[in-house]
Amino acid sequence: MFVDPINIVDAILEGIKATLVFSLVFILWRSGKKYPELSGGSWNLILFGFICIAIGLMLDFSDEFIDYGSIIATADIIETIIEEGVLMLGFVLVTIGFNKWFAFVGRFLGINHS
Repeated sequence: MFVDPINIVDAILEGIKATLVFSLVFILWRSGKKYPELSGGSWNLILFGFICIAIGLMLDFSDEFIDYGSIIATADIIETIIEEGVLMLGFVLVTIGFNKWFAFVGRFLGINHS
């Protein structure tokens, strides 16, 4: 059920990565509440994208401790597909969200780029 031996360096680095992204999600969420006029649909895409990235990183972190292959034979493949799929979805959502959000902020500030 658990990985033996645990690679401590990988576990620490992946834990730091996941913690930083969860902190970023919290900061973005709080900023959206603080400045509601700047947070619209595109802001929600950015936030949801970073939530997906954080979930993917937590799955990546958890496989340093849990041997999913010992639970179900195909669990390693399923976990990898879910982990990478959620990460890719997160990056796509963040990219689309920032693209739309920058256009919105430009209009909000009166910047006209043709």
